[in-house]
Amino acid sequence: MKHKHSDNFDLLRYLRFQKNEGYTAPYYLASKTCLEELQITRPFKNYFYTIGLYYGEGARIRIGTTDYDLTCGSLLTIGPGMTCQWLNTSFPPNDTLFFYDDIFVNNFSRSFFYSLEFFCPDEKSVIQLSERQFEEMQQLFSTLRAIADRPEAVSGILYSILIISQKYFWNLYRGNKKELNGKEHTVVKFRELVSKNFSQYKDVAFYAEQLHISPKYLSEILVEYTGLSAKKWIEFHIMQEAKYLLSFWNMSVKEVSFQLGYTDSSHFSRAFRSYEGQLPTEFKNTVENPK
Repeated sequence: MKHKHSDNFDLLRYLRFQKNEGYTAPYYLASKTCLEELQITRPFKNYFYTIGLYYGEGARIRIGTTDYDLTCGSLLTIGPGMTCQWLNTSFPPNDTLFFYDDIFVNNFSRSFFYSLEFFCPDEKSVIQLSERQFEEMQQLFSTLRAIADRPEAVSGILYSILIISQKYFWNLYRGNKKELNGKEHTVVKFRELVSKNFSQYKDVAFYAEQLHISPKYLSEILVEYTGLSAKKWIEFHIMQEAKYLLSFWNMSVKEVSFQLGYTDSSHFSRAFRSYEGQLPTEFKNTVENPK
């Protein structure tokens, strides 16, 4: 059955509730059959992270303005905030994990997570693996399939997949880089600081002071390495959290605005409309009642 999803269609939310009304794990492992049954034909925004391994030819996806052909050995990586569109409704065999970063809350420090360049908005979204790399990744995804119904175990396998994927990404797109340089460490520290403090501190100056550099230099580093300024990254975190809360926590717009540190919900509504192109009430309605 073909679904005419709105642009606000949250794929992960839909999959979790399709599986089980009470299913609350912060991830979903999809397969060829699952993706074909969805019949997604319209663009939709990612409110989550995606990493998937493809075992054959025939899948094509548009991420932002770039089209990717997924073939045997393609490793798909998409961060939140990206607009995606599947350009076909049939898929080769694959394992595609959709997840939120709070999957790591009880198991790992999330600082490593912010060093994963392939989830940044302006990076390449497909890593074409060598034969050896493909075999390694197949083993990891096979283990992931085997323990997919055990949330306490999934984060450990996912951690290994992400760390190894970063090495593959560096090998393909960064001249076989082995470690982060000084500026890249600054980017990681900034993103970790923002993830912990964006509700309370929305000023670039606060983060620059924590990192002992000027706001101007901080933004220059971020634009150089991520394509986004410090202000845009702070806004990105605020709005991703806003959309997450509006989608999953049965909170009113006023409650969400206070949760995000706004003393006046009208200020939050204006900021949300400026970023998303619609009011948070409109967003909440379309997420809860997709057409």
